[in-house]
Amino acid sequence: MSARSEGAIARLVSGRTRIDFIGWRRRAFITTAAVLLVAVVSLIGRGLNLGIDFEGGIVWEVPDQELTIDEARAVLDANGLDGAAAKIQTLSGAGDERLRIQVSDQPDQVRVDVRQALAEAAAVPVDEVSVESVSASWGRSITEKAIRALVVFFVILTVFIAWRFEWKMAVAALAAIAHDVLVTVGVYSLIGFEVSPATVVAFLTILGYSLYDTIVVFDKVRETDERFSSSRS
Repeated sequence: MSARSEGAIARLVSGRTRIDFIGWRRRAFITTAAVLLVAVVSLIGRGLNLGIDFEGGIVWEVPDQELTIDEARAVLDANGLDGAAAKIQTLSGAGDERLRIQVSDQPDQVRVDVRQALAEAAAVPVDEVSVESVSASWGRSITEKAIRALVVFFVILTVFIAWRFEWKMAVAALAAIAHDVLVTVGVYSLIGFEVSPATVVAFLTILGYSLYDTIVVFDKVRETDERFSSSRS
């Protein structure tokens, strides 16, 4: 390791690193604005790949040793469903692979017929083809409750920070949290990852860490301001 590298690491560990954050602020603002623009455009244009827990529908899971994705779509077409519009994924784990086939909500008879047809196409017993059904109204209810809870959380957070610190810091905290969550959600939209309840938990975790970092910084700013104010007086 060179002496220059050792010097940089030593300064970083000891807190003597000097970074011109103010001088880089315009570049940071431009980069952040560009990233947010891409995220917003993707969310508006592509939206999110919502899982069955939010959209509602039916999911069949079938071993894919003898069944391809194209064959699964053909089975759906043969049973009056739009195979091209179905969400089909290959799931791997525990030494086997399965096809996960998701469509919108269907009558009970269609669920039974498709299950039987998939079992025949995959050359497996019917009981090896699992079926999961979630109503669209249930998924919509969960989504609405999550949005209401998030709005209430932001309102309480704004009031608390404005009371504990000042209103400008409350605005900054909301902007920081919105930035972090929006960028993460935008990545999901761009790549097309499925949004499941576990994904929402991950989003909330990011929100929590973002809030923690913001409060820590604000508390340090207030502490430093009070210290210098007392020393000047």
